[in-house]
Amino acid sequence: MKQKLRKIVSKLKKKPDAVFLHFTGNVFGLGCSAFNEKAIERISKLKKRRKQKKGFIVLIPDKSWLQKFHIKYDGKFEPLLQQYWPGNLTAIFKDEQGVFPHLSPNGTIAFRVPTSQFLRDFIIEFDEPIISTSINISGESPLVDLAAIRNEKKGWFDYEILPPELEKSQSQVSTIIDVTGNENKLLWEGSIKFEDIELSYQKPQILFVCTGNICRSPMAEYLLKEKIKEYNLNFRVKSAGFLDSGVRISTNSYQVLKDYGIDALHHVSSAIDEKLIQNSWLILTMEEKHKDELLKIAPNAGGRVFTLSEYCGREFCVPNCNIEDPFNLEIYFYRETFKKIKERIEVLAEKLLEMERKSSVLKK
Repeated sequence: MKQKLRKIVSKLKKKPDAVFLHFTGNVFGLGCSAFNEKAIERISKLKKRRKQKKGFIVLIPDKSWLQKFHIKYDGKFEPLLQQYWPGNLTAIFKDEQGVFPHLSPNGTIAFRVPTSQFLRDFIIEFDEPIISTSINISGESPLVDLAAIRNEKKGWFDYEILPPELEKSQSQVSTIIDVTGNENKLLWEGSIKFEDIELSYQKPQILFVCTGNICRSPMAEYLLKEKIKEYNLNFRVKSAGFLDSGVRISTNSYQVLKDYGIDALHHVSSAIDEKLIQNSWLILTMEEKHKDELLKIAPNAGGRVFTLSEYCGREFCVPNCNIEDPFNLEIYFYRETFKKIKERIEVLAEKLLEMERKSSVLKK
């Protein structure tokens, strides 16, 4: 795959004003280097757009590229970007240093991290951000079928930058938010609902995951909820597992929590799904195998899925990062599991407290 990308990039570097067809993971797009004004102007003419370059989205492979191009934003938006990138969220930032003058006539610019791993790898190899826009004349419906694009718009692009295995175009419009100030502004609702974004902005969700969601992850959930109350933190906490929903917390887990002064009598298990993963800013698993299974469901969630142990520090990963399942063992083993989880939750709570302190006083 890397060899293929190198060949594509080599061709593009020889023709820097080239326009190319690409696939974001949701839709087909027309793109070029975000720094090549000639290519951008060509795309504008093909689409019969006005001279002003509003509406072009800049694609980057990961959030760190914002810093690379001196794009600053309020630290309160950090969890939101971590949660929804890569994904179908477009965010508008200030281009204070004028890095993209031909794309930000009013001083603002839109960025997104695409869901396609192939496209992200291409941008890294290309070593330049690219613009992305729908394949249509302005005011008309965009083309979403590859055969139709090749037939009707073949002269619009010089190259095709498409993954070997192409998923079906879903025609999902991205949700657009404005992060140029210190408050979240919701501009356009696409595939991600406004209410989900606003809730994630106000109170990011932390999700604990184990096998059945009746032993270990409920311990972590209820312990962290206590710490959140104690520290007055703005986070939501939930837990889930890979088995069926609706099962009561195990008797021994209930008992060790009760011994600590926490009543978890009404806890019933929840099953993990894509929606729950998307709605969570941080996902912490009890074992490595849970992490691996989650990434099969949501491959793009890699930047926010960790074992609880590794997230709290490598010292908790000796000899490994697993917190073993006490299911069906004597209560002694549940108490030992509880001690391990409690120790890590105390570290996690301190990390969250420090994060809130920083976001309240710093601008990234």
